[in-house]
Amino acid sequence: MAFGPLMETTRFHDLLCEGRLSRRQAHRVMASFGVGTAVVSTMGGGALAETTDDHPVFFTWVGYDAPEFMVHYIAKYGSEPIYTFFADEDEAFAKMRAGFNPHVTYPCGPSLKLWNDAGLLAPIDTSLLSNWPDVFEVFKNAPNSVVDGERLYVPEDWGQTSFIVRTDLAPEYADPANQTWKALWDEKYAGRISISDYSYEAFAIAALTLGLDPWNMSESERIQCEDALREQIPLNRLYTTSHTEQAQALASGELVIATGTNGLLSELNEQAQQTDMEFAFATPIEGALTWHCGLCIHPAAIEDGFYERSHDIIDSFISPEAGAYEISNWYYGHSNARSYDGFDEEFLRSIGQSKNVEEFLEGTAFQQTMNEPEVLALRWEELKAGF
Repeated sequence: MAFGPLMETTRFHDLLCEGRLSRRQAHRVMASFGVGTAVVSTMGGGALAETTDDHPVFFTWVGYDAPEFMVHYIAKYGSEPIYTFFADEDEAFAKMRAGFNPHVTYPCGPSLKLWNDAGLLAPIDTSLLSNWPDVFEVFKNAPNSVVDGERLYVPEDWGQTSFIVRTDLAPEYADPANQTWKALWDEKYAGRISISDYSYEAFAIAALTLGLDPWNMSESERIQCEDALREQIPLNRLYTTSHTEQAQALASGELVIATGTNGLLSELNEQAQQTDMEFAFATPIEGALTWHCGLCIHPAAIEDGFYERSHDIIDSFISPEAGAYEISNWYYGHSNARSYDGFDEEFLRSIGQSKNVEEFLEGTAFQQTMNEPEVLALRWEELKAGF
């Protein structure tokens, strides 16, 4: 069963309540809606957690309610925690600042400092996490994970933002030696390119093509990136954060080059079935953008008596079973080294991953908060509008 990014909401609701959508399909469709916060206990199907006072509230991205992530928690407590969803971290931050107090949250690296400065993160006791010893050191040491000697963040998944190229239509980019972010400026493919619609990624990509440090740009360097993006914007066919929409456009040939994460590959593989399409997840010579996301405990977990159960949620998410599910279904990487047991290295390389995670990410620059992110967001919208 396949759905476009604009499925009518009534149709989606009916299918979900009838149990005719898999969680993965629901994840794709809801993401394409840009869905906002929702309490999953309002959805039908019986497999989701009841809203009771017996379980902590887990405030997370759409799709992370898949039971494969919560196997150990369910085994221990008999059912899942209470899920609420956010569409993006800006929305989550605003809601918590306004007084919403979940018990476990799921931010990504660039948000950690902002959320901690706002008093939204509580210390995590790793002695309560049975899977902690198997977490890769490179993620344990991610920026802003530990502040003043206290761990505030446990990494769970990771991936890379690169670009996917239809190598049957643009064969010159099949060779990794020719894979460069400058492909997004290739006028030969004008009107068949899609750069990231996230301001921080667009500016980071521009910075990398100019040989700049994306995370520590001066104002003059930012202006250089603006000039570069002003040249790139007319070459774009579309701006979207929907993997489904991008995959459909690549599969049809409407797009030849598109910025995306490993998750786009899982969508594209579905679209590519029974076609002659050939594509590659590029390894740009300037470096891909590496992201990571994970779990944090909100101070309300301590106040409400859910501190230990909050750790059980985290421990379940960083289990090798959860990691194997995520790698095989979403093509994201995982923080637990044992998650990679049983996966073929050739397959992992094809989706921008590797069993040798520490070596694969050696020298990587994790995405971080950029200087003056509000200014970048404003300038990105102005550039797209032609200014």
